[in-house]
Amino acid sequence: MRKYLCLLPLLLTGLAAHAQGNALASFNLQQAETLKFGMLALGIWALLNILIGSFRLTKSSRNKRYFYQMNIYWNIVHIIIAGGCLYFILSANAAGRTLPESTRFHFGYMQLLYLSIGLDVAFLMLGAYLKERSRISPKAEQYLGWGQSIVLQGFFLLVLDVVLVILLEQPTEQLLRLLQP
Repeated sequence: MRKYLCLLPLLLTGLAAHAQGNALASFNLQQAETLKFGMLALGIWALLNILIGSFRLTKSSRNKRYFYQMNIYWNIVHIIIAGGCLYFILSANAAGRTLPESTRFHFGYMQLLYLSIGLDVAFLMLGAYLKERSRISPKAEQYLGWGQSIVLQGFFLLVLDVVLVILLEQPTEQLLRLLQP
């Protein structure tokens, strides 16, 4: 009986490590699903903007022509970003990440999203500047259309990034609990 009692701490340690591994895998999978949702939303938004913009560009004039033109250019970049991120998310084994890797990935994603929010605000300001500049410029139609497009795209990106930050910040406490000894 005594020789089996000394195995009890090892068994309990193994069970705790297994539970931590399951919690970590669950956290990583939830994070991957959130990021996949975000990139799918960005990709669908980009695809719709390209399709609608291409159709409307042929039938538009004046500032609307420049609006749809900028939407197409902007969303070509969006679709490349969404496709690249989706490829990375789907090809990575999120459940197999170790705790240090999970921590690095999570806080790296958060830093990237906070940077993106700052860029979104800059896009909104650039769009507002172009719209204002259209009042005094000989290229008024072009600046107005581009400004409207950049404001629309910046607003969408801001909403998307804020939603992703909120969804990714919620389970951060779960990751921090796993880091405690």
